[in-house]
Amino acid sequence: MSHKIKVNLKGASKPLEDLPNQKISISLDKRNKTKSIVSPDNVSSDKKIATSVPPKVVTYDQQLFKQFKNSTYAKIDLHGHTVDEAYKSLTQYVKKNFNQKKLLHIVVTGLGNKSSDGEFFTGKIRKKFPLWLETEAFQKYVKSYYPCKIQHGGLGAFYIKLKIKV
Repeated sequence: MSHKIKVNLKGASKPLEDLPNQKISISLDKRNKTKSIVSPDNVSSDKKIATSVPPKVVTYDQQLFKQFKNSTYAKIDLHGHTVDEAYKSLTQYVKKNFNQKKLLHIVVTGLGNKSSDGEFFTGKIRKKFPLWLETEAFQKYVKSYYPCKIQHGGLGAFYIKLKIKV
């Protein structure tokens, strides 16, 4: 038994089933609220304005490593930092390079030491890094990220790409 969802798109000339290679984005975010505009005559118009625009989410881009093959990039190493020090130095690094319009970077977090219970990735900074990218401080500047390939640091490092504009 298969479950299907039918979607009717306004203004679409063909049904969705006839467009198999089309990209579709669906937003389920209910934070975007609207309010009506009041005209000078104290009459409410039909126009709606978004009062809160959710920040752009940092994407997990599996093709990001291809941009690092033939391009120049900068690197920051967070080994030896505490979690708080690493967060502060990374935010300063990202802001500085965003202002200098340097887009491609490698953030070395390290893997951490192997624990006695057999867990491989025990690094505190490595575990926190994806969570940091979900904060508003990084969403302004970082466009996408992905764990590094072995030639650039392996799973103890991340590729990040900065945005061009805020």
